[in-house]
Amino acid sequence: MIERPPLMSRLALGCYPLGGGYGPVDENQARATVDTAIGCGWTFIDTAETYLLSEDRLGRILRGRRNRLFLATKAFPCEPYTFQNLEAALEGSLRRLQTDHIDLYQLHGPENWVVKFSRRTPLEELADSLERLRLSGKALRIGVCNFPLADLKTLSSHTDIFSTQSLYSMIDRGAEGDSLHIPVEREIIPYCAKRKIASLAFSPLSRGLLADNLDPDRTFGPDDERHFLPRYQKGVYEHYVRLSSRLTEWARDRGRTLVQLAVAWTLSNPAVASTLIGAKSPDQVRAMTGAGEWRLTDTELAEIESIVDSLPQAAKDAKMIVWDHFSPEALEGLRKRRYEPLSGEKSEKA
Repeated sequence: MIERPPLMSRLALGCYPLGGGYGPVDENQARATVDTAIGCGWTFIDTAETYLLSEDRLGRILRGRRNRLFLATKAFPCEPYTFQNLEAALEGSLRRLQTDHIDLYQLHGPENWVVKFSRRTPLEELADSLERLRLSGKALRIGVCNFPLADLKTLSSHTDIFSTQSLYSMIDRGAEGDSLHIPVEREIIPYCAKRKIASLAFSPLSRGLLADNLDPDRTFGPDDERHFLPRYQKGVYEHYVRLSSRLTEWARDRGRTLVQLAVAWTLSNPAVASTLIGAKSPDQVRAMTGAGEWRLTDTELAEIESIVDSLPQAAKDAKMIVWDHFSPEALEGLRKRRYEPLSGEKSEKA
């Protein structure tokens, strides 16, 4: 088991939705959601420079209490992972979050995750850059997200990698066999357990597919990332709605809800240190009450597995991560934003 920092709660608030990633959320609602999460003991807050308005909002929302939290953010591979670029990304996040340090600074994905740069930064050089950021005191711990096992092994042999963050849920385990859907359950989690690297599970509700009372006729507008993802298209989404209904019934028979089951399932793997929950309202936070304490038995896990296996193969093959909708203009905007001064209210270091 890893040595868990005192403020790194098992349930963490993932802040992509609060930046507007799944449709508009105003700042009052974002603040109320964060307040409720902290009140429920979620002292681990995770965001990223690419989470739209998330970092800017958190800078204001967390003012005066930042040091009572375990705060994580990420650098996106919108430009090569040179030390200068990573340092600029970190400084930009510090400005927006209005703090002088990040508890966990993560690479959002491999350098060639979205675009193929003409020169790939050698992993030994990248490890040295990450170590320099850690030694600066501005990034207390270093982590990676969505990294394949070979790269993770190389990096962790050259610098201290605290954590790796992966898409992991009952229906997202990295069995798709492509470069975006890495084999999380088969390779990443076992390696991290052996090396005492913290495994962080993001999107335990699989971006809302593992939620109670899904509407099979729902559509997702272009201001919602799910609009672009294969699993939410007509002819596929309905299969996930039916699976959700079966799992909801299974959970209800045990006096629970599907969202509680989804979170409890990720934490049933003893190698998962924390689960990041992308709540966008206080009610969604409160709906998780008790999920972290629910211990699923081996028999229950086998029953769940049988239900999940009933999903048709075509639905299983539909991707959850695609980059087709991420335009060159979006990448350029992200690069420019790294160097912009803080807008809006005057920054105050927490």
